[in-house]
Amino acid sequence: MPQPLPEPQLDAEQLCPLCQGANQCAMTLGADISDCWCTKQAFPKLTQLLSGDLAAGLSTGDAAGLSADKLAQLLSQPAMACICETCLSRIKRVLTASVTSEDKNSPSGLDDGLGYEVK
Repeated sequence: MPQPLPEPQLDAEQLCPLCQGANQCAMTLGADISDCWCTKQAFPKLTQLLSGDLAAGLSTGDAAGLSADKLAQLLSQPAMACICETCLSRIKRVLTASVTSEDKNSPSGLDDGLGYEVK
């Protein structure tokens, strides 16, 4: 009877600090930064990450495993490990949902090149 495979042991820098899953950072795997998934992604600005909308969105079921407290703690410390692509996607989804809901409730439109135009 075959023996089960042992669980892989990952170093701290290979774990996402938000969900504790593998972050798949190319550099921690011995590859060049240009090979990493993160170089092909757009990351939210720090002001977006610190927003109350993100904190509220992370407390919902869609972002299970993430929390506003974990994110705030991560942002207040020097970076020791990369987040994973899944957590980045969840953060972006929460931020997009908060912007979309604000736009739906706004009495203005996006017709001018400066942002909003009152209807």
